[in-house]
Amino acid sequence: MEIGWRLRRAAWRQGYATEGAKRCLQYAWEHLGLDEVVSFTATINRPSKHMRQKAGMTFSGTFAHPLLPDGYPLQPHVLYRVSP
Repeated sequence: MEIGWRLRRAAWRQGYATEGAKRCLQYAWEHLGLDEVVSFTATINRPSKHMRQKAGMTFSGTFAHPLLPDGYPLQPHVLYRVSP
């Protein structure tokens, strides 16, 4: 299962994404019985990477997003994972 989100710029750095991710993960463990949740973001998106760490996710590796063209600045991505 993959988790992701998008927030309006006005909501950035307010803690909403971290809080939302934590609640979604809690739901994944308690109600869906999932063994793992993954999430990815562009490598250059430092705040988003930091938020995943604050939500308890662990860096798992990098990859080139297959739907973005070679050389595009957002093509390099990082993958995070978490288990209950």
